[in-house]
Amino acid sequence: MSLEFFDQLLAELSDESHPSTVDLRCCGSVYFEFYAAARSLHDNVDSGTSMKPFIDRAYQEMSRLPPSESLCWRRLYTDACLLYAVSEVSDLVQDDAAATEAVAVLDRAIIIAGAPGRLDSIHQLIKDIQENHLTLKPLRASPGHKQSLTQMYHSSAFSLGVPCIHPPPNAFGREWSQKPFVLQRHGHVQGWKALSSWASIDYLRSVAGAGRLVPVEVGKDYRTEEWTQRLMSWDSQPQNEVSYLAQHNLLMQFPALEGDIGIPEYVYACPDPPSCYPAYKPPGNADGLIINAWLGPRGTISPAHTDPFFNCYAQVVGRKTVWLAPPDVSDLMYPFDTSTSDTADKSRNPAVNVTEPSMCNTSRVDVFPDSPEAEKASRDAFPDFWKGVPQKAMCMTLAPGDVLFFPPGWWHAMRSEETSFSVSMWF
Repeated sequence: MSLEFFDQLLAELSDESHPSTVDLRCCGSVYFEFYAAARSLHDNVDSGTSMKPFIDRAYQEMSRLPPSESLCWRRLYTDACLLYAVSEVSDLVQDDAAATEAVAVLDRAIIIAGAPGRLDSIHQLIKDIQENHLTLKPLRASPGHKQSLTQMYHSSAFSLGVPCIHPPPNAFGREWSQKPFVLQRHGHVQGWKALSSWASIDYLRSVAGAGRLVPVEVGKDYRTEEWTQRLMSWDSQPQNEVSYLAQHNLLMQFPALEGDIGIPEYVYACPDPPSCYPAYKPPGNADGLIINAWLGPRGTISPAHTDPFFNCYAQVVGRKTVWLAPPDVSDLMYPFDTSTSDTADKSRNPAVNVTEPSMCNTSRVDVFPDSPEAEKASRDAFPDFWKGVPQKAMCMTLAPGDVLFFPPGWWHAMRSEETSFSVSMWF
């Protein structure tokens, strides 16, 4: 594929009317420098390092610009990663380390830039590299320890259960779009292959193939000082830190997993904005749907926060406890803002909203304290929450096959009771 791909890409870059080239030209003079470097690389395919300055420059520009203004730089990042990867596995370079690096670079193009216009090419190139240069090695036995299933501490941060609906409603109309509900062992989800196969590490590794990277959050809770984000090998088995694959479009990165799930018809119902969140608008992509995966060990926390979309949340593997409260308690939730000293300097921490601090969507209150002493400390620090929110808050532990629906604007927090794999569908 290498030379064929080079020829195709160079033909596109020389065609000023080609859509990808139109986008790239918005990078200004960098486009002409990139085109010259690509032509040079075509003639000397073992010199992929010439692409690194363009990868670095594009990353810098993407980091400072909103997604709506960074398309040209995401294009540049993706194409430079593709050319770098091709050079790493050329006929002149044939070692495992180079092939592994090539796959890692291509995964970065997907994860960091979204691979606009090149996703199919990247998937095919990764497959070719894996088949021709890499072997999926067995995992070495990990000493680890058995996961304890003892009950975690349940606080008094709620007083209600989430309603369970049976049988499922025939239509997701206004009657069902105002408050959360759960469909237990929902028939549509019960047919998902994922309910059995995603519990297997061997299966997940075989679907991904050798050398893959995924984005993870490192740390129990993204509000804490030690929290960070990292690209990590899909094969890694961290022993001394909590790693959480959170809110990641895993199906885009590993499209073979798409066949393991189905999309409930409810997400295509186009519900009206709920009365408690009149500003609701569906996702702006072509499908009006955003699918993310969540994979983490026991004790992983998603702190109380809000999202602007309806959510269809399917529990696939393990048990996960969900806490929910309506939008009308927002004044009691103690959200983070730019003046909050312990997170104000974390420009990439989701708990900080420096663009619209009045709409910050993460609470400082821990609705899952891990002991009576921690709950007492929370009551002292956030008295208004404990006086007014628990009376309206709901809680429930989801099991594999359960589906939770809740409207936009609702506060929600999640805690994994054991190793947990979930799929969220924003609509």
